Amino acid sequence: MTDQTADVSLPRVFVIEDNPADIRLLREGVDTADADLDLEVISNGQQAVEQLTTLGADSPNDQPDLILLDLNLPGKSGFEVLATVRNETAFQTVPVVIVSSSENREDIKRAYESSANAYVTKPPDPDEYIRMVAAAVEFWTRHVTHPTNE
Repeated sequence: MTDQTADVSLPRVFVIEDNPADIRLLREGVDTADADLDLEVISNGQQAVEQLTTLGADSPNDQPDLILLDLNLPGKSGFEVLATVRNETAFQTVPVVIVSSSENREDIKRAYESSANAYVTKPPDPDEYIRMVAAAVEFWTRHVTHPTNE
């Protein structure tokens, strides 16, 4: 795993999460997937919106290939970040996987209605959490064919 490199050949994954323990588990999951990634962690919803909306169509290498998004964030909620990605960015088709502790059926329904690609509930067991992240990263970065933004 590489943090914030400019290597254009690496899939770019944005993790939008404010909980340090969850960030650590997400990093371990990426490491477990043995995936070379440009991993960027953003810990505030407002900062995520600001950063995502500044990435233009003329710079596709700066855009994420996958977003792992928590719902409960300071600044702006994960729902607001998701709406921004889907309505105000140059990469509206990027996969967004909601990674949340909420098992609320309304949250899950709202996430899918807002065009999330997947919704996974954070497992309480750290090892299971790491395996879940590894599986999600491997699936979305190695096995899925994405449309290009060029």
